[in-house]
Amino acid sequence: MTGYGRGEALTDGLRLAAEVRSVNHRFCEVSARLPRAFSVFEGEARKIVQDHVSRGKLTLVVSWEGGDESGEPGGALTLDERAAERYVELLRRAQSRFGLEGTIDLRTFASLPNVFTWEEAGRSSEFYLELLRDVVEKATRDLIRMKETEGEALKRDLVARAGLVRSRVARIRERAPERVRETHERMKERVRALLAGVGEAEIPEDRLLMEIALLSDRLDCTEECVRLEAHCDHFLKFLEEESAPGRKLNFLLQEMNREINTIGSKSNDVGIVEQVVEVKEELERIREQVQNIE
Repeated sequence: MTGYGRGEALTDGLRLAAEVRSVNHRFCEVSARLPRAFSVFEGEARKIVQDHVSRGKLTLVVSWEGGDESGEPGGALTLDERAAERYVELLRRAQSRFGLEGTIDLRTFASLPNVFTWEEAGRSSEFYLELLRDVVEKATRDLIRMKETEGEALKRDLVARAGLVRSRVARIRERAPERVRETHERMKERVRALLAGVGEAEIPEDRLLMEIALLSDRLDCTEECVRLEAHCDHFLKFLEEESAPGRKLNFLLQEMNREINTIGSKSNDVGIVEQVVEVKEELERIREQVQNIE
């Protein structure tokens, strides 16, 4: 589900801030943008977020508030003379060996990797790693608190909708036996109409009952209704007992849709079809909400 979290830490009068934003996503994807001093710890920062969140597309932004013009907490840009000399030596050797033309200009020189390096002002890598862990943990916990608040409201909505599905399935179960009796009467009326011109011929009751039994077996949706009600019970159980029920609920909804589709295919009754349509609409609303749950 969507959410936002922020964490801060103070050091030497500077404030390091971390922000985590989350939007709905089927899996867990974390992108990170960190200051130069923390860039080597990007994997560690992403892991902290992933340890707390199992689903969602998350963006982690860590930044200094204060510092020099570059937004960094201080430090100096230096020339690595040994690396520069080695580059020049090798380039001239390659020029002589392969007969290459041209000269080494300033632009080419400045673009060579690791010629210029940024030296931080007396800080160890352990210092920056601990500072980063602190602010990312705070931001992630803040995100989780926001998602838990939203999750409680979402849970209440899903419980109510699951209750509506169950009540409509109960109406289908109540209507199903009446439909069989009505079908029996309609078949008897049709047989009477067919035999009307044959004088005193009687309705073959045994044969009629056999046809009714075969028809009622094809139209019987009791088994599907029982399974659908059981799925509703499991749905509510997962909401109450699972810490991260999103994937289980998503799978359960697929099974619920399969059962209601089977009931719909067996229905030739207006009352039952109306309930099937309502259940399918409710399941679609539930499916949209379940995508927000981890």
